[in-house]
Amino acid sequence: MSALLAIPLGAALLFLVLPLVSLTGRALSDDGLNGFTQVMSSDVFIDASVRTLLLSTVVTACCLVLGTIYALALVTAPPSIGKVLLLGLLASFWISLLVRTFGWVIVFQPNGALSQLLVSMGLTDSTGGLLQTTTAMYPAMIHVMLPYFVLPVYAACLDLRSEDLRAGQSLGAGPARLLWLVVLPALRPAVAGACSLVFLLSLAFYVTPLLIGGPQQLTIATLIDRQFNQQFDLAGASVMGLVLLVFVLAIYLVIDRFVSLVPRGFRS
Repeated sequence: MSALLAIPLGAALLFLVLPLVSLTGRALSDDGLNGFTQVMSSDVFIDASVRTLLLSTVVTACCLVLGTIYALALVTAPPSIGKVLLLGLLASFWISLLVRTFGWVIVFQPNGALSQLLVSMGLTDSTGGLLQTTTAMYPAMIHVMLPYFVLPVYAACLDLRSEDLRAGQSLGAGPARLLWLVVLPALRPAVAGACSLVFLLSLAFYVTPLLIGGPQQLTIATLIDRQFNQQFDLAGASVMGLVLLVFVLAIYLVIDRFVSLVPRGFRS
């Protein structure tokens, strides 16, 4: 048994602990703790942090509404429609993230479909497009993150007991009341976990904000990339990466405190 445990422990040490130690050492190598103060007080980092938090919050809220509706539709729709909805969900995982993001690039570019639609509706008199704007990042990120929300909630919907639903109906509860008093409370753990997953993934997401937001609408992840690949500031990029890691862990612990993301059997 101890030999079997050595394999995952060794993998954790190699792929988690050592990179974290290396990142921390690099972050403290130049200015020590002063480097953290300089980074966290810089206007660029503050602006990127605010944009990242707002983006993650809005994306999570939209996924909460749209994802819950989609998951419920998967289990309540007629079989033919349900299969189409399920195929759409699975296709989101089959199609490359880069391909889906480039689809939004085409939509938002100056001569894209959305720009032409806005001009034809008289909402704008230019074809400048929405590409490389903060506004464009929201629908693209929602589209990317929605499957990660729907899948766990859909799995929880499949576990709903038909006896509970029939009992509510026999007591005179209508569809809306049944949804509010029976279905949503039963889905609460899955919804909380899905919200946490989407929010934490959005905080550190890189590809979609980079391609849609461009070099001016920086998030924390794209700012780290700029520090590393363009300014060659390895220490500054390490500081930002460590700050992001600590921030994500802190948010995870706060969420877990209220919604118990870790099963009881895994708690000491």
